[in-house]
Amino acid sequence: MMVSWSLLYTVPGDSSLYSKGEKSNVRKWNLYRDAMAVPDSRTPNMTTIPFIKSYDLYCVDNLTLPPISTLGQHKFESVDTGIEFTQYKGDDTLSQPLFAYPFDVWTGSIVLTLTDQVAAEQAGFPNCFALGIHGISIRGHILNWQVSSNTVNTCEDPDPDAGCELHVKFIIRRPCLVKVTALMIFIAGWIVAIVIALRTYLTIVTRKQRPSPDIIAISLASLFAFPGLRYMLPGTPSFGTLLDLIGILPNVFIILFCSIFIVAKNPS
Repeated sequence: MMVSWSLLYTVPGDSSLYSKGEKSNVRKWNLYRDAMAVPDSRTPNMTTIPFIKSYDLYCVDNLTLPPISTLGQHKFESVDTGIEFTQYKGDDTLSQPLFAYPFDVWTGSIVLTLTDQVAAEQAGFPNCFALGIHGISIRGHILNWQVSSNTVNTCEDPDPDAGCELHVKFIIRRPCLVKVTALMIFIAGWIVAIVIALRTYLTIVTRKQRPSPDIIAISLASLFAFPGLRYMLPGTPSFGTLLDLIGILPNVFIILFCSIFIVAKNPS
């Protein structure tokens, strides 16, 4: 999944989010991906950077690592990152990606570290002066997906060895509309299969009903309709999901065998 990041900030007494890069609030902050900010024992000369208050110095654990972007100079700026998603719970088959559709749950993570480029340049400490990122605000939507996130700001940890970066964990699920639609198709498939099987039983075994051409027509129509309905589901994966194994596949076999039995017993 491609995620676009922009810097936002709040002011005391105001819960609104504002964009960095406005003329009154221009900064040059380096953003690093999947890098840790660790304590540094060096002491910067605060007289050369008077705008930086005295605080513990944190530096990126790789001092030669280039940032993925420098933010804070323009209001419209952003940086894109690709995040790979895997199974949320490794031992839970009922939430396995694609197979457990529409109840599959995916997760992906990223670690973000922000440093003050101006302070680092003036102090001569590259990739240092890490700043705390308090959290994220998810904007926008993904069709047929519901996105949530969990964040941990290690800068707020009293233990200095905890580092100073933001750990972000994304969790994506299918929305309720997708789940309800898939369940309705699943239930409707079994209702049709049971009705056809019951009519076949009454016609072939108990002979309480006369053979009728409409049962063959309904069976053949159902055989062609089920695959089409299955691929009309929103965000449907390839064939082989759990709903296919306990729904579409047995329904098709039941209807197919019922049609064969009716034709074999009543060839006319």
